[in-house]
Amino acid sequence: MGQVAMLNRKGLTLVEVMIALVVLLLVSLALMQTALVSIDANMTNVLRDEAVDIAEMRMNEARNLPFTATVDNLTSDIGSLSGADCPTAFSATGVPIQRNLRNITNFDFCTNRVVTPLGTDTKQVTITVGWRWKGEDYTHSITTIRKIE
Repeated sequence: MGQVAMLNRKGLTLVEVMIALVVLLLVSLALMQTALVSIDANMTNVLRDEAVDIAEMRMNEARNLPFTATVDNLTSDIGSLSGADCPTAFSATGVPIQRNLRNITNFDFCTNRVVTPLGTDTKQVTITVGWRWKGEDYTHSITTIRKIE
């Protein structure tokens, strides 16, 4: 019985097991890196989608302001963005908006409304939303034109 076990060499050696474990480790590390990259890209997309929603909300506010021959409340932002984590090249005036996203509480979005007269009865409204994520600055802008009602 002992002699049969000595002749049976169909098992794995310790070196083969170690090589298999190293290959498994390398594959696992590559998959984890791929997962981390996809999670970061997903969060960047979530922040961009939220910025688009904020810009749309601010634009709807501007569209609802009275703009007639006698009443003109459609003006640029004059509020201060101090205390908000805004992109470095972002304007100093505007409205800070904080949102809770996934596991991030009070994430800062900096918004700015600029109203430019295009004539006596027309104005261009530009809403810019800026935010900072992992040391990089991002912005999103939308523009519309309003005419006296």
